[in-house]
Amino acid sequence: MINAKPSSGIFSFIRQSTGILPVRHGLLYFILPLLIMACDKINIFSHPHVATVNGSKIYLDEYQARMDKKILMVPREYLSQPDDMKAFEQEVLDGMITEKIMQLRAKELNISISDTEVENKIKEIRKDYGEDFAGLFSQTNINYEEWKEEFRKELLLQKLVEFDVNSKIKISDEEIENYFKKHRGHYKSDSRVRVSQIVVRDMATAQSALRRVKEGEDFAKVAADVSISPEANRGGDLGFVTRLVMPEPLDNTIFQMPVDEISDIVQSSYGFHIFKIMEIQHARDRNLADVREAVISDVRMQKEEAAYVAWLDDLKKKAVIKKEENIKLKKSYK
Repeated sequence: MINAKPSSGIFSFIRQSTGILPVRHGLLYFILPLLIMACDKINIFSHPHVATVNGSKIYLDEYQARMDKKILMVPREYLSQPDDMKAFEQEVLDGMITEKIMQLRAKELNISISDTEVENKIKEIRKDYGEDFAGLFSQTNINYEEWKEEFRKELLLQKLVEFDVNSKIKISDEEIENYFKKHRGHYKSDSRVRVSQIVVRDMATAQSALRRVKEGEDFAKVAADVSISPEANRGGDLGFVTRLVMPEPLDNTIFQMPVDEISDIVQSSYGFHIFKIMEIQHARDRNLADVREAVISDVRMQKEEAAYVAWLDDLKKKAVIKKEENIKLKKSYK
C-alpha cells in the first residue's frame, strides 16, 4: 500500500477548513478568466520572429510563407544539399530584410500606395491579359487578395525608388555625347529586307505555286490566289523585317537572298513558304540627333542602377539588423 505524502501549505489548510471552500471556489471563478487572458497575451507577445530591422520584426510565419513560395522555383535536387539549402534560406531572409529596410524608408518619407493607385495599375494589367486575367488565378491556384496585397507592396517599393533615387538623376549633354561616342556601334540601324511570301498548307500546293511564279506569273497575283496568310490580300507583302523576327529557317532564307530572287519552298510550323525579296536596306551608322532619345534612355538606366545600389547600401549600413539564431522552419519542402 502506497501512503500519500502529508498535505502542507495553503492547499492543505483549504482542504481542512470546509468553511473556506465556498470562498476558494469563488476566487477560482474570478481568477480563471484572468489567467486565460494572461495566456492569450503571452501568445501574442511571444509571436516568434526571425529578424528585426530598426526594431521592426520579421515574423517566423511570414518567413515560412515566403520560403514555401520561393522553394517552388528551386530544382528538387538542390533541396537534398544541406549547405545549398542553408544558403538559400539565408538568401530568402536577406531579401525580406532588404524589403523591410525599404518599407521603413517609405514610412519615414510618408510614401504610401492608395487603393485607387492599386486598382488603376491592375486595370492596366487587365488590358494586357484581357479575359484571361481572371483565369490566371484559378489556373495557378493563387489567391487574388493575397496577390493584390503583394502587388501593393511592390508598387510601394517602386514608388519609393522613383522618389528617393530616380528623381534625383541628372544627365548632362556631355554625358550623352560621351556615351554615344563610346557605344556608337549599338545605335546602327539594323539591316532589313522588304519581303513578300506565299504560304500554303501542303507541299503539292506549294509546288504548284512555285511553278507558276517561276514561269513568270506575277508573284502578288499567285499570293492573292492561294496564300493562306493574312497579308495575301496585299499580294503577300510583309513589309520590312529585321533579323530574328521570323522563325529561324525563314530568317536564314530571306537574309541570304538578293533582290527579286524567288526562294525554294521552305517548311515551318505554319506551313510551306515561298519568298520574294522586294528591297534590301543595309545596316548603317546614325548620328546622335537621330538616336538621342535612345541614348538618354540608356544613360539614365545605367545611372539609375548605380544610384540604386549605392542608395540601398547606404540604407543597410545605417540600419540596425539583428537575425535570430536557431530558426526552426517547417521543412514541408523536403
